[in-house]
Amino acid sequence: MHLTQKQIQHLFLRTGFGETPDTVLQHRDLTVEQHVNRLFKFSEKGLDITVIENPVKNEKEVTDIKVLRMILRSKRKTEELNLAWIDRMAKTDAQLREKMTFFWHDHFATRVPMAYLAQLQNNTIRKHALGNFGELLHAISKDPAMLLFLNNQQNRKKHPNENFAREVMELFTLGEGNYTENDIKEAAKAFTGWQVNRLGKFEKNVAEHDEGSKTVFGKTGNFDGENIIEMLLEKKQTAKYICTKLYRFLVNHTEDAEFIERMTNEFYNSKYNIEHLLRFVLTSSHFYEERNIGCRISSPTEFLVRLLRTFKLRFRNDRIVLAGQKALGQILFFPPNVAGWNEHTDWIDSSSLLMRLRLPLVLFADVEMDLRPKDDGDNEEPEEEMSPGQKALLRWVKPESDWIEVLTSFQKLDDQKLVDSVIGSFIQCPSNCMDRNLILRSINTHDAEERIRSVVAHVLSTPEFQLI
Repeated sequence: MHLTQKQIQHLFLRTGFGETPDTVLQHRDLTVEQHVNRLFKFSEKGLDITVIENPVKNEKEVTDIKVLRMILRSKRKTEELNLAWIDRMAKTDAQLREKMTFFWHDHFATRVPMAYLAQLQNNTIRKHALGNFGELLHAISKDPAMLLFLNNQQNRKKHPNENFAREVMELFTLGEGNYTENDIKEAAKAFTGWQVNRLGKFEKNVAEHDEGSKTVFGKTGNFDGENIIEMLLEKKQTAKYICTKLYRFLVNHTEDAEFIERMTNEFYNSKYNIEHLLRFVLTSSHFYEERNIGCRISSPTEFLVRLLRTFKLRFRNDRIVLAGQKALGQILFFPPNVAGWNEHTDWIDSSSLLMRLRLPLVLFADVEMDLRPKDDGDNEEPEEEMSPGQKALLRWVKPESDWIEVLTSFQKLDDQKLVDSVIGSFIQCPSNCMDRNLILRSINTHDAEERIRSVVAHVLSTPEFQLI
C-alpha cells in the first residue's frame, strides 16, 4: 500500500513534528511498511540529553534530603533543559522516539523544581519510550523525581502515604474506577520505604518498609512495590487504558472502541511491547482513513516544534521559545498537575488562538505582536526583570530561518497553483471552505522568495493549520 501526500504528512505529524514539503515528496514512493521501518530505524537509539551536570559535587556536604532539595533546586536550569529538548525535537531524525517521549512525559506528569532529577527522568522515559511498558513502569516507579513529586518520601510503615499508590493506579495503569479504596490503602503499604536518598538516588529503606501481609486485588501476601506493579500489568485493563490514551494521541480524539480493543489485544498479548503496538497502529488502514486525518488540535509543543522544524527557525534569544510555550499554555517539565495537560479543544481559548493565528505572520511577514506569557503558577523563583532590549525582542519576534527546502517545493508555480500547493502541504483537514481569494490578495510580489513566504505565512495563520 502506497500513501497519498496527505497520508504521508499525516504519518509525519502524528509520529513526529512534521517535515518539509520536499521531504514528503522524497518519500512518496515508499510503501506503508517501508515508511514505518524508516521511522523505527532512525529512532533505534535515544541519546540522553545532558545539559545539566550533577550538582552534588561533595557527598559529605549532603547531610539529608532537605539539603539535597536545596542543592538541586533550580527553575532556570529546568528551563535550560526545556529548551534543549525543544531543540532536540526540532532537529533530530529520531522523531518517533522524541514524539513518544513527549507522550510518556505527559502520561507520567511530574513537576519538581530540581532540574537534574527532571533530566534523569526525561532520559529514563526516552530510553524506554519505544521498548516495553512494563519496564518503563518499573523504572518510573523508582524514579527520584516521581517519588518526591508524589510524596512517597513520606510513605512509611507507621504512617503510610497513599498518593503514589493512588496515581499509579488511577493515572498510570488502570484508570479511575477500576480499583477500590482498599486496594490503594494496601498497595501504599507495599510501597513504604521506597525513597530517595541524600544523593538523589532511589533506595529501599528497609527500616520504613511494612513487612506485614497486604490484600490487593483479592490477593494476599507480603507484597512489595514490584509485586504491585506486576499485578497491575497482569490486568488487561492496564493495556486498554494505555491503548485508549495512545489512540487519542496518535489517531483520533474520538475513540473507536473496536479498534482500541484490537490495539489492547495486541499490546497485552505482546507483553506490553510498545514497538509492536505502534507498528500495528501505523501499518493499519484505519490509521490512514480520512476521518482520522486533520482531526486533532495540535498541542502547543507540536505547534511550536512544527514551525521550528519545518523552517529551521533560530532565535537570537531562545527565551522567546519559553515565552511562546507560556503564552500558549504548555511548558515542558511544568505540567499543571499530576494528571498532566488537558488536550484537544482545551488547548484553544481566545488568547491562545489569537497567538496561534498571528504567530506565523509575525515570524514570516511584517506583523507585530506583544508576546505576553501566561502565569505558569510557579512563583517559587521570581522572573528576572527584562531589559528594554529583551522586551522589544518579545514584541518583535524575528528569527533567522532556512527556507531553501520550502522554496524549492513551490518555485515556478503561478499564483493559483502556489496557493493550492501550499494549502496541500500544510493543511490536513478539509480545505474547501478556506478563502483562497483572500490568500491570493495577500501575495507579496516584491521578489520570488517574498511571494512564497507571504502565501505560506497566511496559510499557516488560518484555523485549519491548528489541526493535524
